[in-house]
Amino acid sequence: MRPLTSTKLRNRFALLATLCLATFVAACGGGGSTPTPPPPTGNFSNTSLKGQYAFFMSGTNLSTGFFARIGSFTADGNGNITTGLEDVDVVNGPELIQFAPSSYTIQADGRGILNLAGTGPLRFSVTMLSSTEGLIVETDGIATASGKFFLQDPNVFASGFNGNYVFDVSGLDFNQATALTSGAPDSIVGQFIASGGSSGSGALNGVLDENDNANPTGGQPFTSGSFQADATNNADFGRGTMTFTAGGTQYHYIYYVVNGSRLCLMEDSSFSGVLTAGTATAQSSVPTTNATFNGNFAFLTSGSGNSGPLTRIGRFTANGSGGLTSVFADTNDNGITAQVPKGSLSATTYSIDGNFPGSGRGTLTFTDSSLGTYSFVFYLSSASGGVIQDVTLANSGGNVGDGFLQLQTGAPFNLAGLAGDYGFNFSGISENSSTTAVAEEDYVGHVTLSSASAGGNVTGAVDFSEFSSNQGVFLNVVVTGNGLTLGGDGSTSSGMRNALSLKLSLNPSSTLNFVPYIVDSQLMFVAGTDGNRVISGIITLQNP
Repeated sequence: MRPLTSTKLRNRFALLATLCLATFVAACGGGGSTPTPPPPTGNFSNTSLKGQYAFFMSGTNLSTGFFARIGSFTADGNGNITTGLEDVDVVNGPELIQFAPSSYTIQADGRGILNLAGTGPLRFSVTMLSSTEGLIVETDGIATASGKFFLQDPNVFASGFNGNYVFDVSGLDFNQATALTSGAPDSIVGQFIASGGSSGSGALNGVLDENDNANPTGGQPFTSGSFQADATNNADFGRGTMTFTAGGTQYHYIYYVVNGSRLCLMEDSSFSGVLTAGTATAQSSVPTTNATFNGNFAFLTSGSGNSGPLTRIGRFTANGSGGLTSVFADTNDNGITAQVPKGSLSATTYSIDGNFPGSGRGTLTFTDSSLGTYSFVFYLSSASGGVIQDVTLANSGGNVGDGFLQLQTGAPFNLAGLAGDYGFNFSGISENSSTTAVAEEDYVGHVTLSSASAGGNVTGAVDFSEFSSNQGVFLNVVVTGNGLTLGGDGSTSSGMRNALSLKLSLNPSSTLNFVPYIVDSQLMFVAGTDGNRVISGIITLQNP
């Protein structure tokens, strides 16, 4: 477990990336020519990215392994980045970097390139979901990482933030480095309550669950906590720091305020030897009893298991009395896939935790007679969902993972109701079939989903970093394929799975296969089902 203090010092989808850098070698990549995407269509442009944006991301740096960055940049709507600031941590603690004037381009489909000039030139591929939010992947070949960016409201910088927030951060505990790993996977989910003042500082209370190297703590109340606006950089960028103690452990975070409802967070590894990153989201009308948590929910977690990278995706119905019905799930455990139910299901239960009233904390579990018991902790930001942590323990070791829990609405789904333009981000670990090199990969792009049921219903383009290949970075890759096939993903009594197939027009071509669980007409969670990679992510309807 992490120490209380230390002078030493995971991306949600890349916990084991740093394991694999020692085996990163030249691998097969594209050869020959590849098709060019047709001219993009849509209603986005450079003017869509205008204002001040906070961002966070984490992933793998080729030189140092796992890293995270968090910060703020300002776009003028004409292709120029006028100013910016970031904290980047590459193992030895965060470095504060001021961005020089830089540039960006946004195409009609929302895809674009963001160039940021700090200690060196950085390139990021982005996909706009709207003018207030986007997906981002580093594609400069120096590092690969996934994250998001959000339009900031500078009017709230001075007053800080107040109220109840759910947070989810994940990364690596470098105190547990071994000869084979540079750190142990770590996930923290919880609630904090901020009581702020006009100066941008205040007190923090709350509760958290940490799963550090498959050692879940259970709910740990804060015994102290505070936050403080950065006197130098808060007014311009919304930057500040927070410290809180729970379960005898002290946690130190850097934050950037998005608005009164969201923060971007990154742990300061110089205090504890642990580096985690993620977001905090304001709570509203949180369920406080089993009766007030009911309905159909989809979930997605990713992280690591006993044998390597692991992702779980599924859905269930909470009956309002502590019971779960219509439980379906899919797992990809280091390339080995399984479907729940495989055997018979039992002990399908959930509980809203009465020990921490108003926190949104709860637990859920189900047992498959063939696959074992699945256990999760969740914190709700509202009755419609929140964040979820995988605390399943196997015969030895266990799982460390976290992700999303969201109310399903609109089922049964059909292709006509889902047709539209979407942005997507996938992240995980892949293995090169020729060289067995293993490393992180991150995808960001745009697809148009049509209502056609045969002959392919997905077209688009993607940028991605795939560090298990010799090329490393791939830009403007055409996406086609059979696309989306609807079964039911557990939303119907049949329990049939949906399927998503995306063909990448490389030379030779490559196909990504997923099982999607549809949340509603605007969002689906996806998890890869290929044996040579473990990836997962989101596909979100664009709103120019």
